[in-house]
Amino acid sequence: MSNIDLSIIIVNYKSWSVLTECLDSFDQYTPKLNYEIIVVDNDSQDGEIEPFSKKYPQVNFIKNTGNNGFAHGCNLGADNSRGKYLLFLNPDTVLTNSTAIDDLFNFAQHNPDVGITSCRRINPKGKPEREIAFANPWLIISWIRAIYKLVNKAKIQKKFPENEMIWHPDWIAGSVVLIEKKLFNKIGRWDQDNFWMYYEDVDLCRKVKRQDKEIALLRNVELKHAHGGSSRRNPKTTAITKSEVVTSSHVYIQLHTQGLNRVLLHFVIFIDTLLSQLIKILFTLPVFWKTAFKANLLVFITTFKYYASTLVCNTWKSKRLNG
Repeated sequence: MSNIDLSIIIVNYKSWSVLTECLDSFDQYTPKLNYEIIVVDNDSQDGEIEPFSKKYPQVNFIKNTGNNGFAHGCNLGADNSRGKYLLFLNPDTVLTNSTAIDDLFNFAQHNPDVGITSCRRINPKGKPEREIAFANPWLIISWIRAIYKLVNKAKIQKKFPENEMIWHPDWIAGSVVLIEKKLFNKIGRWDQDNFWMYYEDVDLCRKVKRQDKEIALLRNVELKHAHGGSSRRNPKTTAITKSEVVTSSHVYIQLHTQGLNRVLLHFVIFIDTLLSQLIKILFTLPVFWKTAFKANLLVFITTFKYYASTLVCNTWKSKRLNG
């Protein structure tokens, strides 16, 4: 019988530099509990997995059959895990103190009403990332979300008081997700059939809440997170990742809304997306030779091609999904 308390699963794709920092931080701030680290490489095809396997012999490296997406990589890691609990971490997360992992685990273990536990994520500038998240699909749209937060400021402050160390948002980001393995399997795991990258964390939290479980964010526990450090390195990569945000937002809407509400959401996000991207292109047009303009133009082209493909293929899903 396994004596592993926690399986830490990290999905990697050509993120070896930040992954090095992540793994080294476990040596610097070693958790006290019995744990294992599993790194699933989504077929980086750069020859780095072999030397990394030798550099970190204590880590279980698994090579995926292709770049099959974040959800698929997470599920593959879970399939090969031995822990009672699973902690999904992004490769660009870094431990900053010796008790963070133990604190997350102990809280989850002693609070059975909580289905997913996460913590405060600090960006490279030392500031916390967004902690209040809403599951309402209309709040995907940034300007609607801004109006909602302004109109409901008092209500939100009451629900999320600044002096409270535990908040219960509708969902938490996939960069730090701790869940009991038994519950993870019960809810159907990460949805690898519908999400290639992005919004799979919102979907997972939604499934947990359907089991009458809470989502907990521990604000007195911190990890450093270089948001986007594992995915945004050049205009081409930026175009892929930003277009996938759009893709997954439509998939999420298709799965979790219906009727006229669904039609309106698809239409508003379509208009909002293309208009905002066109504005960015026009704004950077005076410096058309620079990376910012090239990235904005490529994002627009990639997104436009996606919308064209939805008409041809009659699906909102990403073309990068298997099958």
